[in-house]
Amino acid sequence: MVLKKRVIAFLITFVLLLSISQRGLAFSIDARAAILMDPLSGKILFEQNKDRRWPPASVTKVMTMLLIMEAIESGWVKWSDPIRTSAVAAGMGGSQVYLKEGEEFSLSEMFKTIAVVSANDASAAVAEHLYGSVQDFIGAMNQRVQKMDLKNTHFSNETGLPDLNHYSSAYDLALICRELLKYPEVLKHTSIWSDTFRSGTFQLRNTNELIRVYRGADGLKTGHTEEAGYCLAATAVKGDFRLLSVILGADSDAKRVAETKRLLDYGYRNYQWKVVGKGGKELGKVYLKQARPEMAPVKLKEDFGVSVKRGRDKLVETKLVPSTKLKFPIKPGGKVGSLRAIYQGEILAETSVYTTVEVKRANLIVRGWRWLRDWIRGIFKGKDGQSIIYLKFFNNDHNGL
Repeated sequence: MVLKKRVIAFLITFVLLLSISQRGLAFSIDARAAILMDPLSGKILFEQNKDRRWPPASVTKVMTMLLIMEAIESGWVKWSDPIRTSAVAAGMGGSQVYLKEGEEFSLSEMFKTIAVVSANDASAAVAEHLYGSVQDFIGAMNQRVQKMDLKNTHFSNETGLPDLNHYSSAYDLALICRELLKYPEVLKHTSIWSDTFRSGTFQLRNTNELIRVYRGADGLKTGHTEEAGYCLAATAVKGDFRLLSVILGADSDAKRVAETKRLLDYGYRNYQWKVVGKGGKELGKVYLKQARPEMAPVKLKEDFGVSVKRGRDKLVETKLVPSTKLKFPIKPGGKVGSLRAIYQGEILAETSVYTTVEVKRANLIVRGWRWLRDWIRGIFKGKDGQSIIYLKFFNNDHNGL
């Protein structure tokens, strides 16, 4: 009896130890918070304390760079515009390129110093140029936060210098980075490893060591203060598959780089890219009940794909969905619906589709006919949703009506 109890106790202990061991083998990142995302769809591939508020240090500058890119896109400023350094900008501490009051450099040169060496003085100079003052620029940053509905972010400066009311989260920063990645020009700057400034007299070396040691890495932004620890928002691309990661609060520069490599490797090892549709080519036809033609041929403007777990790419289904509110007529190139990539009933990603022909509203007689046709179809539906009587007349595409 005693022996039996000992055996049972041993088995229980063994099972508990095995369970603890298995939990210990679960993938995790040695940092305060982390996230891995497919930036095209926004799908989260890994998360760890993703909503924890944390000082982002100079990773803040992904929002600074986003506002700059949006200003360029709107035509508000140009890359060639001269940016004059004020006394405020020249007096900034922390990472800098030692701008002097009155010095002028193009927006392109200033942006390069922000992206490569995280220059606080250049950030302040550009902020003043765009909005008249640093405070107004910070106001614009927080307006953008509200527009994006970021729940765990508030900015008190444009640089990331310590402030109790300056914080973000891994998830929020990933969303900002996702917006920033819509501008390929950014990656031309963030992928620079070594360059010069001030007519070649000042050496620039990227603070992001990852771009030198990880194949495919081409951005985005580092950050470090005593309060924040070592932070890194990073992106890499292999083939057509781009990943985006954010790590906050690592213990050292070497640790944030090593953990980011592990996080990206995790993504590429467990997920693959599935091309769903090619941009510029006719994709199929969208059913527009009120329109003429009723079946409108559509295309994508750009290639569209999704990230799926390895080996499951062939299980991804696609569905064309018409827009519910359309204003006719619609010229060729107008949006008429969306393409969905679906896996086991879950919508993995969705993108707009555009008509290749002019679409007009069908007249009242045609719309009435279609209503009658669809009503009759409904009568002859089986339990499985399929027609139990083949009605050739009603199933024809009567675009001539």
